[in-house]
Amino acid sequence: MHFDGDHQASAGADPQLILELEAYRERALALEHQLFELRALLQSGKGFSQIFKVEDLLLAFMAVCRERCDAVNAAVLLEDDLDPDTKQFRVRSYDGIPDRYTATDGIEEELYVFRVPEDEGLFWQVLKQGDVTGVRQMDGTPRFPTAWRKWNLQVMQADVWVPLMRAGKVIGILTLGPCADGTRIPESDYHFLKEIADVAAASISFTIEFERSNQILDNLRTLYDINQQLANVNDFKTLTIETLSTAVQAMKAQRANLMLLNETTGKLDIKVVWGDIPSAVRDGINDGRIRTRSLALGEGVAGQAAQLGKPLRLNHRSKIEQFSTNPVHCIMAVPLTYGGRLLGVINLTNKIDAHGNEDPIGRYTEQDEHLAKGLADQASHNLHKARLYDASITDRLTGLKNNRHFQEQLEHQMARCRREATGLCLAIVDIDHFKRFNDTYGHKAGDFVLTQTARILEDSCRTTGQDQAFRYGGEEFCMLLNETELDAAMAEMDRFRATVETTDHVWQGQALRVTCSVGICHFPSGAKNARDLFEFADNALYAAKQAGRNRVCISDPATQAAAAAEPTSPSQPAE
Repeated sequence: MHFDGDHQASAGADPQLILELEAYRERALALEHQLFELRALLQSGKGFSQIFKVEDLLLAFMAVCRERCDAVNAAVLLEDDLDPDTKQFRVRSYDGIPDRYTATDGIEEELYVFRVPEDEGLFWQVLKQGDVTGVRQMDGTPRFPTAWRKWNLQVMQADVWVPLMRAGKVIGILTLGPCADGTRIPESDYHFLKEIADVAAASISFTIEFERSNQILDNLRTLYDINQQLANVNDFKTLTIETLSTAVQAMKAQRANLMLLNETTGKLDIKVVWGDIPSAVRDGINDGRIRTRSLALGEGVAGQAAQLGKPLRLNHRSKIEQFSTNPVHCIMAVPLTYGGRLLGVINLTNKIDAHGNEDPIGRYTEQDEHLAKGLADQASHNLHKARLYDASITDRLTGLKNNRHFQEQLEHQMARCRREATGLCLAIVDIDHFKRFNDTYGHKAGDFVLTQTARILEDSCRTTGQDQAFRYGGEEFCMLLNETELDAAMAEMDRFRATVETTDHVWQGQALRVTCSVGICHFPSGAKNARDLFEFADNALYAAKQAGRNRVCISDPATQAAAAAEPTSPSQPAE
């Protein structure tokens, strides 16, 4: 009978030697397997170290783990700073899991907002040891039922949870689902998962710090650019709008408002809104035509931020009071203070994506808060400066801009007209027989009438922002009507005149009436420079007085003679 050499050798070999050979063979296979895993870890580590974006790094890490374990899904949760008062881990990347899940309150949410808070329970005590943890029993039920119910952990559809450790602390968690054949991930894979998690944790930690450093630099550049942009803006209303619009852009906010402290009521009043708001509503609020709700200190997120003197971030819908059908996913309120004194609050609501649409998973981060605080510091300084400037150009009695500002705006608007080849009208208003009125009713009554007439003039300004009203001095007012021809200016000022004529000024129980005269001149058809424009408008005003008062006259471009427009029902001023 014929035997091959191997059969002959084994037939005559010592059984002990055969056992030793098998042991060596198993050790060789184990060493080969370990060598392969070491090479895989080395190559993965090199690959991870060359990725400088957290999202890309997490995708690469999950891909390696899924392939190694033939897992159907994976996700990575990283420690986040969305809730300053609670340490939480939020889903930052996932694969093989549905994009949306049903929260415990029954509302559907994006998976990216799923979070697990750290506590002192058994589940977290196990994770903090740094070992790979199988989270399902043999029958598929969870090993940590309390944690599973409390935090809705079945959403992750995982067999194992792998802590990502750095300096003895958990910085993230890898969750890995069952194998493609339906079996659980074997414990023999746990060692590889722990080793690859340690390699990935180092790269993730470095990349997060790298991104944070870049964000800090970006924030500094943003603050510098905004400071350069707003440094020379002195008009208070313009500055509030510019401040809020730049904050919306820098923070990628969907909507925002700027509230200022009302020194009289002690409440916060909305002065400016910006963002994804209907233009009619936005302009109505910003122009003061639409009144909004005021907040007491301590009321709402804005009132709490103002009272505490520090920014507040709320990044979970359940913690935010919902006032409308448009859900608020996140909100940040940043107080404006100068010299330890509260000026107001900037409120930012929701985030937008790269396409300008609402981002339901966008949240306000710690870096956003740092940037917002920098913006608030700049805004507070600029608003304080603008308020001082505004006070210097505002008439204390009537609240209109004063003669100084009128002279500046006249030159500025005429220069703009020259650049843009447009025109403007100057109207000069004088209250008829005002000295006689003061002599009859007293100067306090006169001041009251001046204030009331100023309000009527201000209310006469068109909502398009074309008109500006000023107190020139005494009982005289001026109005600049931009991009306006003489006939339109004539009609607008005659409506103002008629309103003054029919308004009762109730002073100490007595209804008093006054009338006014108006002179108008157009630039450039009626005058070529500021001096002539004012002189010719003043001549038209004189003509209105000479013609009997309580009327509007325009300056004739050819002769500079005044042409009067008779009122429908003239009345005599109060005597």
